[in-house]
Order: sequence, then structure tokens, then C-alpha cells
Amino acid sequence: MEFMGKNLEDIVVELPFEDGTTVECGVYSYFEVNNKKYFALLPLKGEKELDFSQSYMLYEVEEDEEGNPIVLYIENDYEYAVAAQYFSRQLSKK
Repeated sequence: MEFMGKNLEDIVVELPFEDGTTVECGVYSYFEVNNKKYFALLPLKGEKELDFSQSYMLYEVEEDEEGNPIVLYIENDYEYAVAAQYFSRQLSKK
């Protein structure tokens, strides 16, 4: 699967947390709901291996002028619930 011409397996996202720590994540899934784009992320173990023992993290995603993904925190609870429900339905189909 691709996001704006990039293979999802090649995209690594570094998520900063309020406590100053960061986690490198890979993209498990890309999907669209209500004209917004989302990534389902999983922490990485090793260089590019998704850690399926961890919980999925959902983030909105946009692209910059160069076509690179910009990951955004979903601040609206309703929007998060809609995205999470859609993603959950997609998981149950796999």
C-alpha cells in the first residue's frame, strides 16, 4: 500500500511525547474517513519491524509541499471515535 507515492513500509514516524521521550513507529495502515486521511501506527522493534504486541495509535496525516507525510494528533474526540471505529472494522476484515 502507498501514501502519496511512498510505500507504507518505508515510512517511519518519530512521535514525541510530553515527557520528552520519543517512539519510532511504522505505518500499519492508511485509510480515509470523511475526507480526512489517517495512519494507524505501531512502534517499531528493530529497524523496520512493526511491534504487534503494542497498541495501534491513530493519527491524522497530511502532506507537505514535497509530498512527505505530516502526522497530526487528533484533538477532537468525536473525530477520533469515527476514525477508530472505521479502523476497527477494517481490522476485523483481515
